Amino acid sequence: MIYKILMMGPQGSGKGTQAEILSRELGIPAFGMGQLIRDEIATGSEFGKKLYDIILPGNLVSDEDAAHLLKLRLAKPDVTHGYILDGYPRNLAQLAQFTFDTPTHVIVIDIPREESLRRLGGRLTCRGCGKVGTMSDAIRSGDRCACGGKWEQRADDTPSAIERRLEIYENDTAPVIAKYGSLVKHIDGVGSVEEVFERILAALN
Repeated sequence: MIYKILMMGPQGSGKGTQAEILSRELGIPAFGMGQLIRDEIATGSEFGKKLYDIILPGNLVSDEDAAHLLKLRLAKPDVTHGYILDGYPRNLAQLAQFTFDTPTHVIVIDIPREESLRRLGGRLTCRGCGKVGTMSDAIRSGDRCACGGKWEQRADDTPSAIERRLEIYENDTAPVIAKYGSLVKHIDGVGSVEEVFERILAALN
């Protein structure tokens, strides 16, 4: 079977982690828009240079450019048997641009707001490779990652910033999920990584 999976969920739901594990399990690539932007910039293409000039001063890539980037990625041979798309489309404007493919499954990992705040409050991100860890992994802000980069708390992982991002998810992303109707499978995201993964597998089967 070809799996074209959209992985959705509020901040801290673990969708990135689950997308990686599912990618290995199903043998299909997983990617999010942030990764696609970084990869395109790394190629040195004209489009990559354009994206770099947009994000360098802190601006957001347009919905049209994001859709074009995704279209380029879906034209590559490794997605012949499917893919896992992490956190896109985020809003109805992005959904309106996503006309060139149709998902087979929309997996939504649900966690309570308090759980998002608890998880993200202890989250650290490597400035070098972008890897995400938590303070419960015995990592501290300022420690060195294996890649040589520094672990730091993101500016948008403060409680007030997390609250704003959760509101954006509820206002902007929840309507996208509603549009997918019967393709949507809601997964309880509270529990161990392994428990949540088993629930996702069960939903896919």
